[in-house]
Amino acid sequence: MPIVTHILLYAAYATISLATGLALNQIGGEGLGASFLGGIALFAGCAVTHASITASAAAGRIGGTERKIKGEMERLRAAHREVTADMDAVQARLDQIETQIAFAAPPAPPQIDIQNSGQVELKLIDQIVDKLGAAMDARLQTIQQAGNVTPINPSAALGPMDLVREALLENRIELHLQPIVQLPQRKTAFYEGFTRLKDATGRLILPQEFIPAAEQAGLMSTIDNVLFFRCVQIVRKLMKQDRRIGIFCNISPTALADDAFFPQFYDFMRENRDLAGSLIFEIPQAAYEARTSIEARAMGKLVDLGFRFSIDKVTSAALDLPDLERAGVRYAKIPARVLVEQIARGGVRPKSAITREIAASDISAVFQRYGIDVIAERIENEEAVVEVLDLDVPFGQGHLFGAPRAIKESLMEETAPPRELMLRKGGRIA
Repeated sequence: MPIVTHILLYAAYATISLATGLALNQIGGEGLGASFLGGIALFAGCAVTHASITASAAAGRIGGTERKIKGEMERLRAAHREVTADMDAVQARLDQIETQIAFAAPPAPPQIDIQNSGQVELKLIDQIVDKLGAAMDARLQTIQQAGNVTPINPSAALGPMDLVREALLENRIELHLQPIVQLPQRKTAFYEGFTRLKDATGRLILPQEFIPAAEQAGLMSTIDNVLFFRCVQIVRKLMKQDRRIGIFCNISPTALADDAFFPQFYDFMRENRDLAGSLIFEIPQAAYEARTSIEARAMGKLVDLGFRFSIDKVTSAALDLPDLERAGVRYAKIPARVLVEQIARGGVRPKSAITREIAASDISAVFQRYGIDVIAERIENEEAVVEVLDLDVPFGQGHLFGAPRAIKESLMEETAPPRELMLRKGGRIA
């Protein structure tokens, strides 16, 4: 109610009270003092009644406003929860795509007869490159003459192998770490190291891009070298902090059979054999089962130094446990989906000397009997955790516990490999 209305009402109350006092004096025969007090009492009663009515109305309006505000706040909270859920779903999908890319098996490199066709192919490639270069120069000149010069991304003109060489020469190689946790406590027990390359613009070169190109260019061993060098530096830093956390490092089967790479790598590992309990070499199940005698001997040499192996990308839980034990494999990374579908539901069992029927919940104990710990990988949600815990799996890995993340920039610079690490037998990368 406007303040003017309140003033007019109080004036009306005063007028009525004055008239009532005069009436008491003239008609009722009351004294002037008594008539005045009667008018004052009437005015006070009207004022108190008016104030009560006004206060009640104001309280009602305040209560309505408060309820409205509470309703709006609840709607905002609901909207915030929906937006948060959408963002989490998008992030989970992005992490899933990144995981699929990180674990995608690279296509096999084409077999090339270097002695018979290498020189011819190099000449053809040189001719093609010269023609492409001349065509590009002509196009650039045309654009410049027309006054329409568009900035060009230098990396866009490079092929996959050139991108890999350039990233190695410019030391644009990052180490990304993903936690492996102990179950059910979810305490970080290990990390897995992933190599990530960047082009000149800072864009990450995805594994599906650089792995086939690096294999074809014979540079995968060099990339492995950089990964191992960085992992060794990280492990030593963790040991200084009295943090006993191991790192899983992927090693390509071609690196084990590379007579230019492996002897140098073996010497490097022998110099750092005190880290044997903290560095675990990891190869895919398919590569392990298809390993050559040369690769098997290389694995054996590393095992003799005290290092351990892990197999990942497991597609079948029917693993030969005695064979894994003899080869120095101490960890088996099995996707949570494979564990549940094959072991818990399908009745698949690993090969072992145990003849009795093995319950699904005893599978981890059977692995451990052969000195092998199971790591359930690619865990993306809480439902998978519950299913894995029913199988008594001791370790877990997946985006639910943490996606691969680059180490700090300062640590990246501190653990940068020396230039001589880029040397290969017969010359440099370039």
